[in-house]
Amino acid sequence: MTIEELAKEIAKGLVETGIEGGYGSVSCSTAGDYPSIGCSQWEGGRADELLESIPGGEQYAQRTYSDLEYSGDLDGLIELLESDEGQAAQLDRLAEDCETYVETLLEVETLDDSRCMIYAGMWCPTSHYVVKKFLRNRQYEYNIRDLDEMRKLFEYDYATAADCEEYAQGYANRARMTYEYVASLDLSEYGVPPYDGE
Repeated sequence: MTIEELAKEIAKGLVETGIEGGYGSVSCSTAGDYPSIGCSQWEGGRADELLESIPGGEQYAQRTYSDLEYSGDLDGLIELLESDEGQAAQLDRLAEDCETYVETLLEVETLDDSRCMIYAGMWCPTSHYVVKKFLRNRQYEYNIRDLDEMRKLFEYDYATAADCEEYAQGYANRARMTYEYVASLDLSEYGVPPYDGE
C-alpha cells in the first residue's frame, strides 16, 4: 500500500472506531488547562490552527479549558466542531496528520506489513514519535509483522513505555479494539489478502 492509501485507512479507522473521540469531543487535557478537541484530540497550537480554519472558530482558539467552561462556550465549541465545516476541517487535518504518521513509522525497519502499519498508525495521535521509538526498541523482541503480536505489544507494554501506567487498562482496551477493527478490514482493493489470524 502507498503512503496515501495507508494514511486514508488510518484516518478512516480513527473516525469509525472513535478511539480518539468523535467530531464534537471536547475535554480538558491531562497535561494542562487547555482543551483537547475533535476526532483526534488536537491540543495546543494544533487545536488553535484547526479552529482558525473553521469559519467562526477563531473565537474559541487560544483559550483555556476553564475559560471555555466557565464562560458557557463549550456547547458552542462542540456545535462548531460537529458542523459540516467543522467535520470537513477535521478530516482534512486528520489526512495530513496520518501521512505524517506513516512517513514516521516507515523509519521502523521491520514495520512493513500493511495491517500492522495501519494498527500502529491508529496509535499515533497519542504521539507518533513515542510510537516510533516504542516499535523501534521492541521490533526484535516482538514480530511486528504479525497483527496479533502487535496487539500483545501494545496491550501489555505501551502504558509503561509511554510513562502512563495510570491509563494501562484503557490502553489495553484500546489495543484489543484496534486489533478487532484492523483484523476485520477489507483491504482487497489494495491487493492485501484477508487477515487469517496468523
